[in-house]
Amino acid sequence: MKFYKQPLLHFLLIGFSLFLVFEYSGSWRDTSGKTIVVDRAALLTHLQYRSKAFDNERFDTMLDQMPEPERVALINEYVREEALYREALALGMDGNDYIIKRRMIQKIEYLARGFEVKALDDAGYRAYYEEHRDDYAIEATLTFTHVFVSADRHADAEGLAGTLLEQLVKDSTAFSDATQFGDSFVYNRNYVDRTEPLVASHFGTTFAAALFELEADFWQGPVRSAYGYHLVLLTDRKPAGFAEFEAVAGQVAFDAERVHSLNRTEQAIDRIID
Repeated sequence: MKFYKQPLLHFLLIGFSLFLVFEYSGSWRDTSGKTIVVDRAALLTHLQYRSKAFDNERFDTMLDQMPEPERVALINEYVREEALYREALALGMDGNDYIIKRRMIQKIEYLARGFEVKALDDAGYRAYYEEHRDDYAIEATLTFTHVFVSADRHADAEGLAGTLLEQLVKDSTAFSDATQFGDSFVYNRNYVDRTEPLVASHFGTTFAAALFELEADFWQGPVRSAYGYHLVLLTDRKPAGFAEFEAVAGQVAFDAERVHSLNRTEQAIDRIID
């Protein structure tokens, strides 16, 4: 058998070639020990982390235009950080440190999200909307004005309110004229498209519940609140329901993309756990 066909010779030649490649390229050298390599990529990364902003083009231009004294200071800052970081690793300070552990977990979670998340299309947004319609529910609202008769200021506040109601009905007092009658109220006189919880926060739950049972377009009352008696003109009622997709499309898109991203992250983490 010819010498150059020997498998051992082939093995030795390949090994020697790899040795030459690593020897002259310097790829074999351990840069985590005594040598700190400060190249452009390292400085760009350092700049971005220091500024808490990540824009390769912007910082690339910044580095090109940086005066020499600032560049030297940046290099010294990077070397100082790297040296202290390596010393901390050498002393084992990264072990049993929950803050460092959480930070590393957060970085893996960020990587798990993926740098390019495939966006949902319109059909995906609509499917999300139908599945989560309850998130886009609209509460019932009322538009009303009221004339207030204070129980603290009048001994017969309820009787006075009844007399005043007769006058309001007789004169067909308009919504805009209601402020001319009754006592001043601690909150508002006119309420436009207000929900039951908001009304309850101003008048009390009993008043709010009673108000949402009233008919619209005429003066009625008196309705008792925690403060006294109210004569109410209800002019508009909007029932509870669900927002149309087109009206909340922007919010739906935001919510759907967020959930989509979270699901992708959890799937990636599940693969790591497996």
